[in-house]
Amino acid sequence: MNAKFQAVFHFLTCLALWLGLGTASALAAGQDGVVLLRGASQFGMTSSYTGQNYIIYLSVPDAPAPTGGYPVLYALDGDSSFPALHLANPRSAEALAMQAAHGRNAPDPGIVVAIGYGRDMLQTRDLRSRDYLPPLQSTSSPSGADAFALFIERELKPQIAARFPINPARQSLLGHSYGGLFTLYRLLQQPAAFQRYFAISPSLWAAEGRVADMGFSQPPAARLALWIGGNEQPAAAVSADPARKTRVEARNMLGKAQAFAARMQAVPGLDTDFRVVPDHDHGEMAIYAYARVLRLAFAPD
Repeated sequence: MNAKFQAVFHFLTCLALWLGLGTASALAAGQDGVVLLRGASQFGMTSSYTGQNYIIYLSVPDAPAPTGGYPVLYALDGDSSFPALHLANPRSAEALAMQAAHGRNAPDPGIVVAIGYGRDMLQTRDLRSRDYLPPLQSTSSPSGADAFALFIERELKPQIAARFPINPARQSLLGHSYGGLFTLYRLLQQPAAFQRYFAISPSLWAAEGRVADMGFSQPPAARLALWIGGNEQPAAAVSADPARKTRVEARNMLGKAQAFAARMQAVPGLDTDFRVVPDHDHGEMAIYAYARVLRLAFAPD
């Protein structure tokens, strides 16, 4: 475990302790030795649009809903993103009051809905490519990211609204890497689907780079957080590997993100927060985001 990862792990552990969860009390032993996150739940859904069975992970507050209902954060890559988001979610009234007592602007209690496949992330590359990447050609029936978007809008969101008192005007979408690209694609295709979009280290090079050049389907009225790591294009570190160096330079993660952000910052009605986070690579940016997104997603209006 390198020093940077140790620091990140220490931060998340301290965060869990500060929120009153604790590493021991946050985890509970399930049957057959399976370790479960206390206070979390999950259910399965099979989409008629993608044909895929998804595992939906839920982090639901113990605190009552604010006026208008709970804000909701929909997170992609739920199999890997949910544990950190659940631990970072101040679900009880006591945890929220503790934050306020320490002089922090406490977020409202909110619900995390993380969409996963019930598999290790290394086993979901093909599924993520199918669901998160825009189709390269238009077809008579929805495919790729378009079909996945219909699953969220027409199947998942109604399911969450039937289970909990949610605020439809306080919905957020979070994605990293391919998920970050889907987040931007969703913003461009249907900006009113969510009020906040968190695109972390988006793979703007993927799907033939089509998303980077797309325009809005309608005028937006939303907030975009586009965050990328300063070490996501480590040309010096890969100079000894010509093939990897060529691939990294072609993807141009930083350059494409900067150009896209500059275009978004000029769009009326879109509030864009662009960050280049020093000393963070592609994987580290996921942890950086999971520790910070909830405060913005659940910020009081």
